[in-house]
Amino acid sequence: MDAVDPIHAMPHVHETGSDAGPHALAVRGLHVHYGQVCALHNVSFQTCCGRTVALVGGNGAGKSSLMKAIVGLTPSTAGSVWWRGRPLEVRTHEIAYLPQRERIDWNFPITVRGLVEMGRYAHVGVWHKFAAVDRAAVERALSTMRMVEFANRQINALSGGQQQRAFIARALAQEAHVLLLDEPYAGLDQPSQEILTTLLKELAHNGSLIIAAHHDLRSIGGIFDEVLMLNRESVAFGAPRDVMTDANLNRAFGG
Repeated sequence: MDAVDPIHAMPHVHETGSDAGPHALAVRGLHVHYGQVCALHNVSFQTCCGRTVALVGGNGAGKSSLMKAIVGLTPSTAGSVWWRGRPLEVRTHEIAYLPQRERIDWNFPITVRGLVEMGRYAHVGVWHKFAAVDRAAVERALSTMRMVEFANRQINALSGGQQQRAFIARALAQEAHVLLLDEPYAGLDQPSQEILTTLLKELAHNGSLIIAAHHDLRSIGGIFDEVLMLNRESVAFGAPRDVMTDANLNRAFGG
């Protein structure tokens, strides 16, 4: 699996209809194919800001494909994504995708502050000077993710949990409302997992929508409000206690 440098790890995006409709995200009948291979078939669900949603399924179930399709990195072959009551036809800075940490080239020479500042490019462009509002957004993002003391540290000198928080801070500086996180807990020790859980819950409480691919089935109820279980198609969606049943797990993981 090829590494991705931090500059290209998240898409440069443009705003679309940011003031239209409620803060609801709806996926309707989504199909994604890679050539002749079906990655997603007729996936539908709806949620809104203020919630945390786990994407659950086995390897190849379509979790990453779904997130990439929502953000616009992977084209869908049928179906649609709706945001704030409108079909999402172009990328928007209000939705951010964070790939798995193993996909990032952590030796890329940049500090935490420099990484978070890149979140403002969606607003000011790469060659524009920052205004006070941009600097304030960067400081607010660093503070929210408890990364102020690490702001001048190179990203390759961070722990795994700090790296994850730095990338989420970049998305917050971007002013993303929806955070699509691909296995954010992978490789983190228990203290780092607990810090990340606290921060993700705070983000949701303050109005963000967190959608995360997650593999630790035992911890879902303590982190997430809703679960979308996938096996290339929607197996179940709803509260953890309703979705995490033996019947659904058998359908998703094949027993």
